[in-house]
Amino acid sequence: MSQTLFSGRYVGKRIKRIEDPRLLTGKGLYVDDLRLPGSLYAFFVRSQYPHARILSINTQDAEKLSGVVAVYTYRDIERYVEPLTFEDAKSEPMPLLASSKVRYVGEPIVMIVARDKYVARDAADLISIDYEPLEAFSDPYKAMESDIKIHEPAERNIATNEKISCGDVDAAFSKAYLVISEKLYNQGVAPAPMEPRGVAAMYDGYTLTVWSSTQTPYDLKEELASKLKLNIPRIRVIQPDVGGAFGAKITRYPEEYLVPLASILNGAPVKWFATRWEDFVSLNRGRDLYAELELAVSKEGQVLGIRGRIIADLGAYPWGTELPMICARMLTGPYKIENVSLDVLGVYTNKVPLMAYRGAGRPEATFFIERMMDIVSDELGIDPVELRLRNLIRPEEMPYRNCGGMKYDSGDYPSTLMRGVEKLGYRDLLRWAEEEHRKGRLVGVGFSFYVEVTSGGPFESAIVRIESDGKVTVISGSTPHGQGDATGFAQIVADMLGIDISDIRVLWGDTDLIARGVITAGSRTITVGGGAVIQATQRVIEKARKIASHMLEAREEDLVFEGGKFYVRGTPDKYVTLKDVAKKAYFSPPRDIEPGLEAISYYNPGGPVYPFGMHLAVVEIDRETGRVKILSYRSLDDVGRAINPMLIEGQLVGGIAQAIGQALYEEFLYDEQGYPRNPSMADYLIPTALEIPGNIENMFQETPTRHPHGTRGVGEIGTIGAPPAIVRAIEDALKRAGAKVRITRMPVKPEYIYNILKHLSTQQ
Repeated sequence: MSQTLFSGRYVGKRIKRIEDPRLLTGKGLYVDDLRLPGSLYAFFVRSQYPHARILSINTQDAEKLSGVVAVYTYRDIERYVEPLTFEDAKSEPMPLLASSKVRYVGEPIVMIVARDKYVARDAADLISIDYEPLEAFSDPYKAMESDIKIHEPAERNIATNEKISCGDVDAAFSKAYLVISEKLYNQGVAPAPMEPRGVAAMYDGYTLTVWSSTQTPYDLKEELASKLKLNIPRIRVIQPDVGGAFGAKITRYPEEYLVPLASILNGAPVKWFATRWEDFVSLNRGRDLYAELELAVSKEGQVLGIRGRIIADLGAYPWGTELPMICARMLTGPYKIENVSLDVLGVYTNKVPLMAYRGAGRPEATFFIERMMDIVSDELGIDPVELRLRNLIRPEEMPYRNCGGMKYDSGDYPSTLMRGVEKLGYRDLLRWAEEEHRKGRLVGVGFSFYVEVTSGGPFESAIVRIESDGKVTVISGSTPHGQGDATGFAQIVADMLGIDISDIRVLWGDTDLIARGVITAGSRTITVGGGAVIQATQRVIEKARKIASHMLEAREEDLVFEGGKFYVRGTPDKYVTLKDVAKKAYFSPPRDIEPGLEAISYYNPGGPVYPFGMHLAVVEIDRETGRVKILSYRSLDDVGRAINPMLIEGQLVGGIAQAIGQALYEEFLYDEQGYPRNPSMADYLIPTALEIPGNIENMFQETPTRHPHGTRGVGEIGTIGAPPAIVRAIEDALKRAGAKVRITRMPVKPEYIYNILKHLSTQQ
């Protein structure tokens, strides 16, 4: 990485987010804030059954209600729009409005369009649907045992069946001193963003403009062009402000096709915004993976091999088939385990479909392998730090390709673990916990060590334009939605151009701004999107250099650019500013140079990079209730180069907060028949500020990567490192009380802990 790329004025500094003044002063614009003249409103009648045949739909009374403009069933839309299909799974097509069958509670069946959203809601009560209920499944194991098919092509309801294998697993197990078996579960959770999904659309006869609370406006544009069986000359998709997404707004949902279709068919703007109940039952679930694992270990604690199964509860449609594969490919984590055999299954149930949620397969993999490493530590009586040191990939083995085919780019895992043990105070905290236990408190300490994959391809795009007044516009193909990436981009450009950050504006989220962007997901935006910004800025500087050489009557190679000025080497008093060059570029450019001063870049990251680090949690258990309180939380993360430490801390703390929710409180529950049991904020337990410790301490180490700015990506680290650390801390506290326990699933509920402590008290 070039040491002269950045001036150091902004990059690496704690710069306040440039996005925030507009949002904090109430000037944000979310989907439901849109006021489109003459707008109609959509409402969806959704299945109340988890699995049923649709025998008939009667919409006549709803159509007669004053204010209702149109009512659509599958038969009304099938000639206008294609169903969704899935190439990588055994599946029937997914109609955008259910036709003959429903497969989960919340699946849309009827779309009502009315002049008022309350009228649309009232009309829903006038629609009569006759069902023939079918047996439903909320447990993938039971679904695999049944002859009843959720999708006809899928025998035993298995949508996907893949395998990961390497080395000689049989030989590894034959040499094992000990074989440890366990079934682990990473429970299903609701992403529950603060802003539910929403879509608005307007068609003027030429351009279809769609506003969606999405992470993928460019994909949505392409999907609309592909799925709508209408001759739409031009499609524009705008991502307005998004009130949280966490991966759940990557997928294109039925409403994102149907609302634009309704606008086209009715010749008026149409808007839909989900209720909180709708968001629970129609927004994809996250996690919901099982791991049946066996570890072969030597007497010294070396993990010789792994075999078993990863099973994903895909729900009703195969949106998330890649998630169990990501989990399986990352299952060995930072450890050198070279004999692996894993069957990877995606199984249909009658739940809302599974898809990405912050971390998307990596939190599950880390939870599974770190739980198993702690179990090995307990069974062999080997210190958990020492056990990990004996298994960690060594720095001289980098780059290292694991059994899942993931090529870890760089890193010194052993020294990072030891640095974490020291800097996070692990040994001191263990001694403190023992002292507190003697005083009667039930406290515990746990840690995890992780490696994470970020910043994949295929590319990201950016335009950097120096305007005629010297100010700069940055257009990103990335689609941030709260992460603060615009601030990071502005810091990079301000340093490279030697200008004030206040002279930079950053735009994104509109398919009219740049031809193609990809996404903000997978912790890739600063790394891949920032790479595109750097390339485009470098190209702008090179063009500006050509113009400056004319202005200074000097050769390009003799010019120095720093502090926003070009000057001839050795004569810094003879210079032209970037503003001077911009004015020249637009109003009187040299004859051999194209007017203007802008450049576009499509940056190929050349494969992912891999952050890593250690997370540590300290908990206290209330003996009377079993309630867990997190006393403190600390982490040491290798983030590559830190563009803005404050942004990194924000991402880490946010991810840790969500992980606390998963470890202790959250689970999206379905009963045995497939009905959701807690689809409301009253019953789904998202932690508040009271449950999040105020003393979360984040420490960084910076090992620059191959990228021009050296970053790794940090957005999902908290959800990856925190759950196994918290669970281990709870185990540690319970063991101090005399309990022999293996915690194999989350959330770790107070009643579970209470029953353990009650059982102990009866034995004493």
